[in-house]
Amino acid sequence: MFGRARYLTIFVSMLAALPLMRAASAADIGVSEKEIKIGVHTSLTGGASFIGQGGRLGIDLATAEINAHGGVNGRKLNVVYVDDRGAPDGGVSAARRLVDEEKVFAVFGAGPSAATVSVLPFFQQTKVPYFVSFASDPRVLEKFSANIYSGATVPQADALGEYAKFLIETIKAKRVAIFACDQPHCSSGKPILKGLLDKAGVASTIIDYNSGDTDFTGQIQQAIASKPDAVFLFGLAPDEGRLIPQIRNADIQQPIVTDTSGCDLSVLRLSGKAAEGYYTFWFGGSQFYDDNTGAMGKFYASLDANKIQRPANTPNLYSLMAYSDVYVVAEAIRLAGPDPTRAGLLKALDTGINGFVGGKTEPWTFAAPIGIPRTFTATDHKGTSSVVPVVVRNGSFKPVS
Repeated sequence: MFGRARYLTIFVSMLAALPLMRAASAADIGVSEKEIKIGVHTSLTGGASFIGQGGRLGIDLATAEINAHGGVNGRKLNVVYVDDRGAPDGGVSAARRLVDEEKVFAVFGAGPSAATVSVLPFFQQTKVPYFVSFASDPRVLEKFSANIYSGATVPQADALGEYAKFLIETIKAKRVAIFACDQPHCSSGKPILKGLLDKAGVASTIIDYNSGDTDFTGQIQQAIASKPDAVFLFGLAPDEGRLIPQIRNADIQQPIVTDTSGCDLSVLRLSGKAAEGYYTFWFGGSQFYDDNTGAMGKFYASLDANKIQRPANTPNLYSLMAYSDVYVVAEAIRLAGPDPTRAGLLKALDTGINGFVGGKTEPWTFAAPIGIPRTFTATDHKGTSSVVPVVVRNGSFKPVS
């Protein structure tokens, strides 16, 4: 009898443990009892390191805030960074390391287009959730994939339409010189912008340069020969910061307009007085990041409180983009339930992210509500679509009246 009673007790204990065993097994790769591992590929070195350094600041701050408030459904976020160097091969090796070696739950893309476009086939094949925060190259969403999303950045198809509209309707340009660097978002965007201008009867000349160039004498002579009444710049922020003063020093006084990369304080620092009056486009939120009031004031106070390291020239636009996107991902993980799976995360992004801004709703009211609302559906993974024209006045960005 003693033996039967003992075995019965063991059997009952095993039955009682089954729900716990099922809960543990329900969790997916990268999810443990206490944490959720998120992989980030970004440009921590190389010519695009200002993107990665800025983005990391935003990711680190959001992660610190979330973990200080108990994590997501009781699990802390464990962020693993891999440097993609801003290069195609760097992106591929970073993505493979995060998925194959680090075994992350999902990957957060915080690299430029060059390091992002190259990894799309890998994620399309593996089906690992891939949330792109920065890259605006149209190829990110060109081929719809159930596991690939675009968050903070405005996809180029939308932004290009706004650029063309601004040049045509506000600047009233008839001839435009388009400076375009060799970055993928520039290479893919320049023929589209030219086509939109051509359709409106605006003549345009494309002038190519390499990202990282410091002397643009030859390109500027091409621009002068085209007799433009407006200049448009495609590039990374440092490129545009070096171009603007050289264009002005060549006595080209026509309006200068840049893509969204130009909406960065580093452009003002590099350009100096020559920056006055150039136009660009902002999509970081209702405030610019040189403001220290309201939501941005809360953001800066949290940086200090959480002792987040600030590399030179940060925070920047990419800090705000990454910060707000981390909360989008965290909200989707929360909605995926107590034992999140990759399939559950994708479903939550498709059905639960509708006009979401971290900091405006429970349980994220401790966050700074600095982002533009994000919305996804099962057939549309474009989180945002609007840009706002701004102009440099007295050394800062102001809305275009």
